[in-house]
Amino acid sequence: MGPRRSRALTRLDTFTDAAFAFAVTMLAISIDEIPGSYPELIEALKGAPAFIVSFAMLLLYWRAHQTWSERFGLDDLPSVLLTAALIVVVMIYVYPLKIMFGAGLSSVSGGWLPSNFDIETHYRFRVVATIFSIGFACLSGIIAALYLHAWRKRSELEMSAPEAFDTAAESLAWAIVAGWGGLSILLAWTLNADWLPLAVWIYCGLAVFGPAFDFFQRRVARKRFA
Repeated sequence: MGPRRSRALTRLDTFTDAAFAFAVTMLAISIDEIPGSYPELIEALKGAPAFIVSFAMLLLYWRAHQTWSERFGLDDLPSVLLTAALIVVVMIYVYPLKIMFGAGLSSVSGGWLPSNFDIETHYRFRVVATIFSIGFACLSGIIAALYLHAWRKRSELEMSAPEAFDTAAESLAWAIVAGWGGLSILLAWTLNADWLPLAVWIYCGLAVFGPAFDFFQRRVARKRFA
């Protein structure tokens, strides 16, 4: 982790925070109406797991942008455009995110956890999985592009060699994560019905990829900059 170059919130940071906060409100457990009876309350609360997982996903990208902003403090035109693209995708991504996690948790719980969106055919599942994966790939790709932009300005930012290496590695890691979305789309349209859920469950592999990439990144850095 390099030095923090941004010491105060910029207007870009404030706008990004507000956009993510608004996106989170769109994930609220019950937006349309307040439960009017005990069964309705319990049914509404059953939507909490899907809300929590969706919130965690948005928090991941918000934190990624916050870390990037604190490290580099960039507010030039490419940074503004990439951040604007991130916000646009987040706003569009909210509902596919909630739908996919709601359907997944409903499937795992045998229907005990509710899903407000019916995916009745394999074709519709492929389409929904594709929409989800496109959003996932776009968000991850934008974070990768932000780190790549910072790396290209490494001389102007007076990065040390280890920090430049870490910045490039961070960009590569997010690019690979974006590629995960592409792999999911490929599987969604090539797997037969019996194996089709694998197109979504493959995202669980990121829980292994993250620590593994971090381990090898640190190992290479120690050898190169020891």
